[in-house]
Amino acid sequence: MSEPSQFRHYQIVQDADGNNVELVRNADQVAVLAFDHQQLEYVHCHVLLEPLSNRASFEESCKALQKRGHPALARLIECGEDEGNPFYITSNIDGEALRGYLARQQDIPGWLAIMIACRALETAVAVAERGEFLTESPLDSFRVVQTAPQAVQVLAADFRVLDNSASKKRALKTSFEKQAKFLRTFLVEQGGGGPTMLDQALPAADFAELLGACLSSAGVGVIAAMRELRTTLQKLAPEQLSGEIPTAHKPRALLAPLLASYQEVARGLVNLVRIQSQRLDMANPYSMRGTLTKTGRTVLIEQVPPSRIAHARVKDIDESAFKITKQRDNSGLVTLALVNEVEDLTCLAEEIVEGLSLAELMRERRCLDVQEAYLVLAGLDTALTQLDNSTLPASRLRLEDIFLLTGFAREDSRSTRLLVSKLNEWPAFNIIVRAHPTLASMAGRGTDPAVLLPPARSSGSTAWHAGWLAALCKFLLGLESPVGVHSEPQGGARERETVARLLDDEIAKIAESKPGQRSDFLGRYARIIQHYDLVKPNEPARAGGGTEPAVDYGLKSRPKTVPVSKTAMRREFSGSLAADPAHAGVALTSGGAPSGDKPTIGFAELLFRNSGGEPAPPDAPDWARAAASAPPTLPAHLSGGNDVPMWLKAAVFISGSMVIGAFCAHLSGHAIWQKKRAAAPAQPAPLVNIAKAIPVPEEPPVPKAVPVVLPPADTVRPAAPGVSLSLPPGAGGLRDQLAPGATPATPPR
Repeated sequence: MSEPSQFRHYQIVQDADGNNVELVRNADQVAVLAFDHQQLEYVHCHVLLEPLSNRASFEESCKALQKRGHPALARLIECGEDEGNPFYITSNIDGEALRGYLARQQDIPGWLAIMIACRALETAVAVAERGEFLTESPLDSFRVVQTAPQAVQVLAADFRVLDNSASKKRALKTSFEKQAKFLRTFLVEQGGGGPTMLDQALPAADFAELLGACLSSAGVGVIAAMRELRTTLQKLAPEQLSGEIPTAHKPRALLAPLLASYQEVARGLVNLVRIQSQRLDMANPYSMRGTLTKTGRTVLIEQVPPSRIAHARVKDIDESAFKITKQRDNSGLVTLALVNEVEDLTCLAEEIVEGLSLAELMRERRCLDVQEAYLVLAGLDTALTQLDNSTLPASRLRLEDIFLLTGFAREDSRSTRLLVSKLNEWPAFNIIVRAHPTLASMAGRGTDPAVLLPPARSSGSTAWHAGWLAALCKFLLGLESPVGVHSEPQGGARERETVARLLDDEIAKIAESKPGQRSDFLGRYARIIQHYDLVKPNEPARAGGGTEPAVDYGLKSRPKTVPVSKTAMRREFSGSLAADPAHAGVALTSGGAPSGDKPTIGFAELLFRNSGGEPAPPDAPDWARAAASAPPTLPAHLSGGNDVPMWLKAAVFISGSMVIGAFCAHLSGHAIWQKKRAAAPAQPAPLVNIAKAIPVPEEPPVPKAVPVVLPPADTVRPAAPGVSLSLPPGAGGLRDQLAPGATPATPPR
């Protein structure tokens, strides 16, 4: 097998037979698949066969595509001329050409045809908005990529970068309307005239011909007509789709035929990993789920591409990440659990992150508000700092590589509820990132925020500068939407416009080779939030006719965990103060002094007020710190509305009842301790009938008790001398006592 060819820092990819992998070959150009071993990604090298007639027009077209990137378009990385042959290099689109996909289908489900047509029109609109860059054969330049079990995307992989005639632009509108009518009529008739088209199969050849003619007629002058056609076709498809795309209709991944099969990967790790399932996740189709045999941890397994389709640097980076991510100082990086090489097959195992990816959050929420986006950026700054300190040469972070750890498992129902709630209502979350290269990342799958960035003239100290954070923030706020996500921005219009200007300013610095620092960008972002949080739209204007400008607060060191429950508590606490007439207009940081022209404090000022940027008076009370450290007193922050367990309530009730009962018994005199303390009275020995008794010894035994009968009152007489002490007073003499029939007297009680 011959050695792979090298063009600059691009290695031409070879198949198993040692042939270069060609993507396009026609009379205009030849495109081959290559690997960029500097940025660690696959690219398409387009070499034009004809020399340039207008070099300035070629360079202007390439620069226009570089400045205005879009998630549905391949990013134009580089352009130039080499030994008289013009070339341009674009990022990889990991799917098959739309023409080839439709050519191998005999029929296609109606809902899938409508989805492909709508996605193709959306991509055509994105290309047309940037100029006349649609090729004359869009079915060859568009590629189909499956991103979910029942969803596909159509992305543009090739562009027209040469000069275009102005005469064709004027004739596009009428032609497109005619072709659009044909396509719409065909789909409606195939659907039986119903409101929606479900599983009715339609001929794929006819659909491909009509779709190709419609896309070939698209252009800048018919953008509105393309959007109208897309809206009309969308109504023919059902709103909710379930199930999966049939196997025969699934688009093929571009890199899959070049890699080892899943059976070979499983055999290479048979003693180390137990494969759980080979069912593919279409968002990451190159990974399998398994369990480590030694530790029992669940991992994602994928192969490291061999040297004929990737540079050996990828394996070296994986081995470095295996050592670095296990260190305690790098807790913000996803851990690699295994890197193993057996018989020229290298595989890695990545620990599954029990959290929500940023891509999942954006698919569910569509867009975040300004304050939620700041919470994400502030937490991400800590992970990026660890990534910079780790010296790992990571050059790409997608939305799928950023995870929000909430403490709940992915399958937990509480994670599902968090997806539909605002971030400032979450209890807390950490952010970790995937620093090692994966096949999905190298193949160009997912949403890379760097697609919105212009090419930098010189590389700075870090790739995660303020411009990259600004590009990510555009996706978070809905200013730019990932492919297949249609967002409707929320929140104040003026606040979003101010933030949008800040983001554009940071992105513009990259083209000037002056990217800003992340800390400076976050500080400016926080001041915007603070300004619009303090000065509400319904706030009365000041005497000068304007509002109070935001104060320049310093930044406070951000912890790894972003506490948002305290943030929500402060906002509700400040709102309760504003609602109270006695405290109306009193800010939390004003020390309790009334101020009629200042609203209640917002969460942004509480985050950055006492950060060390401006010293506070020594005698001023720190209300913000007191509110932060105080225990939560609002019912909204109690877990489930009641944190007191039932057994504790029952114990308190029983204990209180016993105390009250003991107190009442003590007052009534029937308490147990009162009976024990009282001395028992001496019981006199009762008399017995002496006539029937035997002679009494000197120490007679104690007789048994007999009933005591009180004598009548008139029989009581003074005791006579010589009477036994056992006789009652007033009893007769001894002879009277011993007389027959005499009743013994009963001693008084």
